[in-house]
Amino acid sequence: MGEFDNAVAVVGLAVRVPGAADAEAFWQMINDGTVGLPAARTDGESAEHRLRAGQIDRFAEFDAELFGVLPAHAAATDPQHRVLTELAWQALEDAGLDTQRSDSRVGVFAGCGPDTYLHTNVLSDEQVTRSLGPEQIQLGNSRDFLATALSYRMGFTGPSITVQTACSTSLVAVHQAVRSLLTYECDIAIAGGVTIHPTADPEYVYTEGGITSPDGRCRAFTEGSRGTVPSSGAGVVVLRRAADLDDAGHSTRALIVGSAVNNDGAERMSLVAPSPRGQAEVIEEALATAGLSAADIALVETHGTGTGLGDQVELAALAEVYGSAVEAEPCALTAVKANIGHCDTAAGVIGLIKTVLALDEGVIAPTPSQPGDGPDVDLGSRRFFLPRRAAPWAPGRPRRAAVSSFGLGGTNAHVVLAAAERAPAIPAPAGSGVAVLSAADGRALSEQARRLADWLDGPGARVPVADVLGTLWHGRRQLRHRWATALPAQESAARALLRAKLKEASGPGAGTAGSEQPVTAVLLPGQGVALAGVGEKLRTVDAEFAADLAMLREAVRRAGGPDLRSSGAWTADDPRLLDTSVVQPLLFTLGLAALRLLERRGVRPGVLLGHSVGELTAAAHAGVFAVEDAAAAVVRRGRLMADAPAGAMLAVQAGESVALEIADGLPLDVCGLNAPDNTVLGGEPHAVATLEARCREKGITATRLATSRAFHSRAMVQAAESFTEFLRNVPLAKPELSVISNLTGHELAPGQATDPAYWGEQLRSTVRLDDAMRTLTDAAPSVVLGLHRGRTMTNLLRQTARRAGRSPLVTDLFGTQESGEALACEDAMAQLWTAGCTVRFGMARPARPAALPTYPFAPDRHWIDAVERIPPTDAVPRRNTDRNPRPGAPAEATAGEPGAAPGAGVGETVAEVWQHTFGGAPLRPDDNFFTLGGTSLQAAHLVTVINDKLLLDTRLQDLYQFSSLGEFTGRIEQLTSDRDDEELLRLLDELEAENGTPDHE
Repeated sequence: MGEFDNAVAVVGLAVRVPGAADAEAFWQMINDGTVGLPAARTDGESAEHRLRAGQIDRFAEFDAELFGVLPAHAAATDPQHRVLTELAWQALEDAGLDTQRSDSRVGVFAGCGPDTYLHTNVLSDEQVTRSLGPEQIQLGNSRDFLATALSYRMGFTGPSITVQTACSTSLVAVHQAVRSLLTYECDIAIAGGVTIHPTADPEYVYTEGGITSPDGRCRAFTEGSRGTVPSSGAGVVVLRRAADLDDAGHSTRALIVGSAVNNDGAERMSLVAPSPRGQAEVIEEALATAGLSAADIALVETHGTGTGLGDQVELAALAEVYGSAVEAEPCALTAVKANIGHCDTAAGVIGLIKTVLALDEGVIAPTPSQPGDGPDVDLGSRRFFLPRRAAPWAPGRPRRAAVSSFGLGGTNAHVVLAAAERAPAIPAPAGSGVAVLSAADGRALSEQARRLADWLDGPGARVPVADVLGTLWHGRRQLRHRWATALPAQESAARALLRAKLKEASGPGAGTAGSEQPVTAVLLPGQGVALAGVGEKLRTVDAEFAADLAMLREAVRRAGGPDLRSSGAWTADDPRLLDTSVVQPLLFTLGLAALRLLERRGVRPGVLLGHSVGELTAAAHAGVFAVEDAAAAVVRRGRLMADAPAGAMLAVQAGESVALEIADGLPLDVCGLNAPDNTVLGGEPHAVATLEARCREKGITATRLATSRAFHSRAMVQAAESFTEFLRNVPLAKPELSVISNLTGHELAPGQATDPAYWGEQLRSTVRLDDAMRTLTDAAPSVVLGLHRGRTMTNLLRQTARRAGRSPLVTDLFGTQESGEALACEDAMAQLWTAGCTVRFGMARPARPAALPTYPFAPDRHWIDAVERIPPTDAVPRRNTDRNPRPGAPAEATAGEPGAAPGAGVGETVAEVWQHTFGGAPLRPDDNFFTLGGTSLQAAHLVTVINDKLLLDTRLQDLYQFSSLGEFTGRIEQLTSDRDDEELLRLLDELEAENGTPDHE
């Protein structure tokens, strides 16, 4: 990164402040000089309105399902923890990073405001405290778990450190993150802070001589400024070592080139008094680490609280360092607090984000003027000015800026930044691609599709489709509910198709819930499928597939087989496509090359089913044959079968017994059992012609197959014997993958695979395809992929699966049309990905991630209302009904004091305890404690609550053994019925001794 050897890149960011729910809206608000504070709005309030603090959108909502948090736990978790989690997700999306598919260590450095929600809301609700227990409540509210809980939810393995230095918290967190990156403790760092006032309309009290504003406005650096405005707010940045970003495809918004942290120490009036000396020293140290002088800095985002003393001290420190360079270019002083108020622990990172955007956009944003402002104060140096409207950076001047944040208590932080060199956009390589979307649930998936379609019609109208696809693939986490579509290479056609498909996907029921451990089955055809041009279009766009085909064709040629190098150009009427000695090697090369393509793309089949020669291809892929040996075996097999006596084959639409009854007396064999009503018979041509006539007489459909031999019949006896002898000199190994046998219809056993006689018998005997299809269906594959053009085998599989009541995804790798083969292959891969398979797509990472819409978090409100504490003799406390987060699910009924309700049965009490433990939709008897997400900590607490409520001595082992709600209820009912009166009296006596009175109802 040029002159800054130890620079750290800001590659992603996310922010929520009063008046702006995302970075784009934030920058627009800042650039326009808009104030987002309530008191600055003209909303018809009277002159005597209350002093209102700033509040953000979406402070009470949380996407619990996305982050794997139980509804009850989400409601009892501090909103600061929740907002930070969602912002970290958005910042990573902004950076175009999916850390789940990376081996990079991600560190977290963050801080938050006071745990007000814990004391005013959570602890005031006795039902919550009893249901969840103190440990779980602390996990969701203590600052100790702010960073570590985020790392747990998102799978980060780097340092996870909570930073707390009052107002400077989040900028100190950035400094710590920079140091962690430069010492290689982590490779990616998430740094920031959050402060949330846990009420929809927060207020504050003005006190003469205090730090808060008397009119709800923050007027930094103006005469008569008397205080700041407390606000909710949060910001997160994603940082990486700039030296790691030399490769294309990583966006850098700005560079952190120096930073420093210190403390004012004891040489000041009090703990909370600022020190100009301490602030000046931290600025000087940060400049020194950056290797820059004060004259190099053109913009300082100040702490700028709007308090008389704070602004005065800060200006003195700025003048001492930056103002001393009087001959340098002017330096703008800006203060984001005038727009949004003082976001406490989040203030520093929000100022940093504002400055990063200013550097990235090349615009110095204004500090807004407000009605009632006095004139600007003396800034302490003629070099300084307060920009009052947005202006471009001075032409030709390097864009360098700094950010200050000073904590109450004296911990100061200063960060120096430089604009990143914007690399010229490099067009993504042309070629078909796949658009992918994924989400935690169907609602979010359809909403993603709707937002992306709208974006393509608006801000994304000029963004290349390849950049969109690359950002979706490389820069988004892959979740369970999925949607994907393959797109052609031509830009306008791809854009039109993408928009149309997205609009379809935005409707209800779109997308697929992919399997967590999908099993993929592959079908390999035998003779009889169309082969003209198969693989040729794909070969032209996939160099590795082309290389595999060339290698396999050469292996066939070395084994004495046909020259297949030009086979892609053969037309459908080419006689070579009817020659068994040619077709079988051709099927082998296409099949094995396709299987290798799947493996290369990340798809490892769990089950292989090949028809006739397709089984030998499957066995070769499973390791039974080495490639050269397999090629030689296929060449010998094809030649032996081609040399057999002439014959014919007829597919009769009837079961085996009916078909044999019709063929009674004719020298015919059952060659294949394709389905319960599809039997193939073969033999001498005149016998097959007689059978065909008999079928017509009986009104039974029969189809002559395009073959000149009666395969898998008595005509193949000599070929089978010769093939067996040939294989006695070929090394055979146990299969490493599951291969289904044509001969038995069951999985190929190791002893069969390594027995030459098996392969001879497989050549001669009936192909029991129907049995094999049933065996494959019983393996419950999530996906079945046919390696052919045409749907003969996949249609048979669909029929078998339908009869078995199963519904795997069934598709064909090469599609059905030669012209669209490459696109069909990508579409098949897309379908495999939606089913949950690990698939590698070839979309290029864009030079800079496209600014796509971010994840549509669930709108679910997870909240515990503050309960006013009242004497027990008064009315029953008001119960919260908002802890049920699922739209459409019934709200919780009001409840009285903890303990079993009067007249409630044992089952009702157990169900109530479980419901309060997990929250969400009403639980069912078959819901399992651990499948629901219960932990050992929760298990221990739940058993304690049950014992307290029902006066039992239930053991933890009871819950482990009887882990569903129904089973556990039955166990508790049994324990209750087994309890004798003496035991109950003993328990009551113990409670009376502990509490003075029995605590039972």
